[in-house]
Amino acid sequence: MEKMTMMDYIKETPAQAMKNIEDYATLCAPLVNYAKEKKMRRLWLVASGSSYNACHCARSFLMHILQMEVKITTPYTFTWYEHAIADDDVVIVVSQSGYSTNAIAALDKIRALGYTGVALTGNVEHDIKDHADLVFDYGVGEELVGYVTKGVTTLTLYLMLFAIAYTKRSEKLDEVKKAIKLNEEMIDKAQTFVKRHYKDFSSMHSIYVCGAGAVYGIALEGALKSGETIHIPALPLEMEEYIHGPNLQLTPSYTVLLIDGNDAASNRVQQIYQATRSVSEHTFMLSNAANLDDDHILTLSDMVESDLTPLVYLPFVQVLAAMISQDLNSVKQHPLLKKFKSYADAKTASFINYDEDD
Repeated sequence: MEKMTMMDYIKETPAQAMKNIEDYATLCAPLVNYAKEKKMRRLWLVASGSSYNACHCARSFLMHILQMEVKITTPYTFTWYEHAIADDDVVIVVSQSGYSTNAIAALDKIRALGYTGVALTGNVEHDIKDHADLVFDYGVGEELVGYVTKGVTTLTLYLMLFAIAYTKRSEKLDEVKKAIKLNEEMIDKAQTFVKRHYKDFSSMHSIYVCGAGAVYGIALEGALKSGETIHIPALPLEMEEYIHGPNLQLTPSYTVLLIDGNDAASNRVQQIYQATRSVSEHTFMLSNAANLDDDHILTLSDMVESDLTPLVYLPFVQVLAAMISQDLNSVKQHPLLKKFKSYADAKTASFINYDEDD
């Protein structure tokens, strides 16, 4: 059987997402029941890497629907520095693989503090189960590529569905389904867009990825995926912070991707796009603003409310990383990284790295 690729899993995502929406009540029931027992007043999401980025993708929707603080922190910071949790806090440690050593350490810390260790994972039978009191599956299905894509979108979706189930806001489901249909459209249009601007994207030496609000998580994930697969410096930036210093190193050779949340701040995003384009022709934007006509801007046939935009736009940064890294064969790691991992590995000994060279 031919080995699955990042692109294969990107294309599998809409079908898995639709299945999860149809089964949302059952899928989310264990976490909903736990949160109701706790009389949740604040939600903590403890995650790293792409899982951390997915939590940020869901955060705006979570805060809007749950009407409470949603705190996102990395496991390392939680374990060593920020763990002042309360009895009515729900603290969820996320690890798609179930092998992340930092997630396991965070769970151990929670239990040492006398609280329930709750793990949210794509693999409930992996090592994380031995360090948690409760283990919940978020419905990714199978994803055997280390540079995860399907898992990011399904985690974002799960957190949104949890908020809907917890608050009994089922009227939101139609808009979520619409977002997944547009996700599928984005997969197709992103491939065409990357091919059209192939010389730009295949010659990148660095990239800024900028977003804010609901789409800040996409900026985080876009930078991470570009860095770990194309192997170029990639910096995620909040939209306005980008023009308060980082922009001063711009030259015509820089690549910048701006992500418009299609909300009240859209005009400002367009201004920043035009400003950046005046310096570098390698400037691109995802936006559905009606007044735009520019072949460096990718638009879709429709759009959803801003809080759900991550479900629509995530495939672009995934497709870009998958297509360019495959063509450049840049995903291959430097041989010295094996030595690096012998000193400080991020996964338990049980972990199988599907991205290692044969």
